Amino acid sequence: MAALRRAGEGRLSDPVPAVKGPQLAGRWYPAEPDVLARTARELLAAGGAARPGVFAVVVPHAAYQYSGPTAGRGLAAAGGGQRRFVVLAPSHFARFHGAAVLPMRAYRTPLGVMTIDADALATLERCPLVRANPAVFMREHSLEIELPLLQTLAPDATLVPVLVGALERGDAAQLAAAIAPLVGDGTLVVVSSDLTHYGRRFDYLPVPATDAATVAAAVRALDARALDRIVAGDADGFVRHVEETGDTICGRDPIEILLRALPDGARGEQIAYATSLDLTGDYEHSVSYAAVAFSPAAA
Repeated sequence: MAALRRAGEGRLSDPVPAVKGPQLAGRWYPAEPDVLARTARELLAAGGAARPGVFAVVVPHAAYQYSGPTAGRGLAAAGGGQRRFVVLAPSHFARFHGAAVLPMRAYRTPLGVMTIDADALATLERCPLVRANPAVFMREHSLEIELPLLQTLAPDATLVPVLVGALERGDAAQLAAAIAPLVGDGTLVVVSSDLTHYGRRFDYLPVPATDAATVAAAVRALDARALDRIVAGDADGFVRHVEETGDTICGRDPIEILLRALPDGARGEQIAYATSLDLTGDYEHSVSYAAVAFSPAAA
């Protein structure tokens, strides 16, 4: 696509549309505002009680019928009342190095507009790996799918939208250092990622697709290894897992950035886990969904 430029070709001062419109409404989540509002409330309400002090979560990004309950549980763990959401999501369609931010004034869903925090974008752009590039956001689903849930969680919160492209060794640590100043009271960091993508469609068959039980066991074992490292806040261990297994975690780089940005002693907790195989019975192709919440070290 000619419109997809390399990250770095735009700056916040470039003329761009004021508001990014939705592209998933009516497909991945309801387009009708009242139906969407009710759906988002129900997904969050089913998540249970909030955990104290949650400042970061990892949640999935499939259509609500598949991963909505898992994402809802993860975000419910953070409670509400945030003043800002920093969303780190992987780029599925655009190829670029580093990370891209959206240089617009707001992002609109059927529930209304989320104001984009221009000061936070300017802070991030001080990192040489971060560039403003609206083009790479146009087709991307991994960020937008979280927004109606975030709008329901904290209707007045601002948004810091970040897409992560290809990273080289050491880049995640540099991006973690750029994100760290934005983390604090009233800010929730949301990492958007599914876990293992199994099947020929994803070019990943660690075991043959002989039957549902075999595939489910293999996928759960892979996910358990990844989640063990994520919950432990072990960035190096997580990277080793991906390298050793080839695990097809689409948001592996945003997850690594978060793990490297965690303050000392941060505590991770697995909140929810599911797979599309559980939901559809299709064992030839399966995508895994998990929610993990991070809180400060116990006093």
